[in-house]
Parts: sequence; structure tokens; C-alpha cells
Amino acid sequence: MSAVVRPFERRDRDRLTSLVNLHVGAVIPGVALSVNAVLGQLEREPQENIVDPWVAERLCLVAGRGEDLVAAALLHRFRSDHDVAPDYRGMGEIRWLACKVDALDAGRQLLAAALDQMRSWQVSAVGAQCSFPALGCYGVPDALPHIHQLLREAGFGKGTRTEVVLVARCRALTGRHQPELVAARRLGQLGARFTLQRDGREAGFIEVAGHSAEMARSSVAAQWADVGNLIVADESLLGWAMPQLLSVAAQWLLLGGITRLVDYWAKDVDAPGYLHQLQALGFQTLVVNECGVRRAL
Repeated sequence: MSAVVRPFERRDRDRLTSLVNLHVGAVIPGVALSVNAVLGQLEREPQENIVDPWVAERLCLVAGRGEDLVAAALLHRFRSDHDVAPDYRGMGEIRWLACKVDALDAGRQLLAAALDQMRSWQVSAVGAQCSFPALGCYGVPDALPHIHQLLREAGFGKGTRTEVVLVARCRALTGRHQPELVAARRLGQLGARFTLQRDGREAGFIEVAGHSAEMARSSVAAQWADVGNLIVADESLLGWAMPQLLSVAAQWLLLGGITRLVDYWAKDVDAPGYLHQLQALGFQTLVVNECGVRRAL
């Protein structure tokens, strides 16, 4: 049965949420987004306080096969004004693409329609990712190889960078810090900040961010948090400072019922030593995301 591609309608909300959650569940275990979380992203993303105001138009396309919703995509057109960053100015973006693995033909139809829409918007180029409103879901995850396949077939090139998302159990990170070396907890830019001092000088700090409002609606997702910032003053102190900073942050998160901590490492951007330290402390790879995927029109 051939698929019918059309704009999203309110009656699609439950089936669209189920389709999105199929993909989220392959990236982060146990997390299921609510209907409100999925529908809210179709209108705006307030947590994206820099990029979201640059969006001029949004459109969600779905592909139906009979009564089944088998593919969907959220499209963005960015403004061409001078306040928009050059990498986004006048561009289009497939904010996310979802497709059932047994419906790749429908996915191809949907992508063709999405690119036709981009041409009608007269964008300069099109980016693509799977940025669902859940932790670790951005770029094109390696857990969704069929999405990679669809994008490659549609002419999208390789990404400009690769990011590794890692996770550790908070309980396994505790017990490593020396309490007298950690300054009082303060509010940072992204959440609670803990500062480590050595010989009267700041040796580094960590900020941990709790779950987003969208993920808070899931009891499982509420047990996850991520490292917003982890800065060490001198790379030579990495092996000494990181275990202590992560330990005190993990202990704090456990008080709030958060059991898992996520951190990130970007290949060709971040120092390899950072990744090695995370792995030595028990962090394991959750997903590898290809970022910066785009194509010309």
C-alpha cells in the first residue's frame, strides 16, 4: 500500500507520539514522551532560547499508510535577518525525521515532499537531524541507521562532527571527592555549580542540569540529568579534578532521586583525555550522534 503524505492534523497526535517514542526508545532507555511534549515541539522550543527565535516557519508532515502513521518530519525555515547566525540564516532544517523500519518507501516519499517544501520556502540549504525533545536525542544517532540511509539516499552528506553521549550511574561516581576541597554550592548558568579549589585557587567546576520540562512528565526520564559544564583550569589536573567534581555532583543528584548522569564528548573538538577520564570513571557510550548533516538545494 502506497503512503499518503500530508500536513499533520490534530487527529494524528497519538499516533505521532507513538512514532516519535519508537525512535526515542532506541536512543535512551525507558523514556517515553507525552503527547503534550511532542505537540509542544511542533509550535516552539523555549529551551532552545538562542536558535528557536530564529525560526520563521514550522511545518510537520506525516506519511500515512491506511490507518497507520509510518513516517513524519518536523520542518523549520530560519529567518534571513542579520540577527540570525550565518550558519542558520536563510536555511531550512529537518528538525527531526521519524520512519518505521518497514516503511522506508514511505520515508522516501516524505523526504521528497519535505525537500519540495524547502524549495518553495526558497532556503539556501537544508540541515537534517533527529532532535526529539529528550536527552541525548540530537544529530543523527547511530541507533537509527535507517534514518542515516534515508538521508544519504536523499543527497545529504556526512556530518561535520561526531559527538559521543555517555552515561554513568550516579551511585558509582560517589565517594571520590574530598569535601573540604569543594566550595559551597552556587547557581551556575545551567544549574547547580560545584567549584573545586586547590591552594586557594579555583581548579575547576561542574554544573549539572536536571531534566527538561518535557522529560519531567516521564517518571523514568526524571531520573536522568546531564553535565551542563565541566571545566578544569589546567588539563594536567584533569585526572585529579574530574573524579572529585563528578562525585560531589552525583551525590547531590542522588538526593533528588536522579540516578543517571550523562556527559558528552565531541570528536575533533574535545581533548581525547576527557573521554578517557570519563571511561575510566565508569561512563559507557549511550549513543553516537552525527551532527551538522546538510545538503544544498
